[in-house]
Amino acid sequence: MSRLLVMLFLMLPLSVQASLELTFREVAPGVFMHQGKIADLFTVNNDPVANITFIVGDEAVAVIDTGGSKRAGEAVLRAIRQQTRLPIRFVINTHVHPDHHFGNIAFVDEKPEFVAHARYPGDFNAKSGYYLQRLTNPWFTGTKPIGATRVVSETTSLDLGNRILTLTPHERAHTRHDLSVFDRESGTLISGDLLFINHLPTLDGNLIGWLAETEKLEAMPYNQVIPGHGPLQKSKQAFEKQKRYLSSLAQAVRAAINNNIDINTASTTVMPSPEDWKLYEEFHPRNVIQAYKELEWE
Repeated sequence: MSRLLVMLFLMLPLSVQASLELTFREVAPGVFMHQGKIADLFTVNNDPVANITFIVGDEAVAVIDTGGSKRAGEAVLRAIRQQTRLPIRFVINTHVHPDHHFGNIAFVDEKPEFVAHARYPGDFNAKSGYYLQRLTNPWFTGTKPIGATRVVSETTSLDLGNRILTLTPHERAHTRHDLSVFDRESGTLISGDLLFINHLPTLDGNLIGWLAETEKLEAMPYNQVIPGHGPLQKSKQAFEKQKRYLSSLAQAVRAAINNNIDINTASTTVMPSPEDWKLYEEFHPRNVIQAYKELEWE
């Protein structure tokens, strides 16, 4: 390596120089979860910022979300191989936001099926290039979006060998293509970003639809929920705080519309108090704008 290359390498953040190691906790037999940090992927110096799960059956492994970069995906793959040499049969994408699926490239050589909602490919094609252009930190070197090779439009079962995963494609909610995963054996629901804990929920789909889909998730016979962001939830009230925020958002935005408050003013004046949500200032104004565009046509 030339002296110049050595100097450039040493100038990189330590998080980029070093090989990443991710800690996964076995939250049920054969169910492993990494909890991402509560942060915005576009402003941090490293990744993952979203939760990542893998599930081991008797014959194969499924990964649910892979992080937001090639480097994160490689770390997930290493963590899986510390637990099992079984083939990785499925990489399941809960939705198209880059913090959840830009690690897919690390799994291409494993030759899994990349599984997603039937509406995922359209948004993948429309948005992935834009997301990639914004990820300029050296952390994301080598990252390339990998799309779905299998899409589901109705409730679908995947067999890992004496372990059945149930995939549910949802109506428009957090996005227009949310996919949840339920592990029957452990009663673990992997909600993707249909549930946020601590991290403020972010709206990129349909507010009223999200509240409706939440009711369906709450009715499921789960023992625990792995949210898209934040810690594991074992309470049947796991969705309550998020529901209060989304319901309050709908009520407050409707009031702004009825009072002829314009959308830009509403974005800075509707529900200004953050309660105890993290990243409120970063995402709440965008939520107001998204909700306003939806609800002004009711």
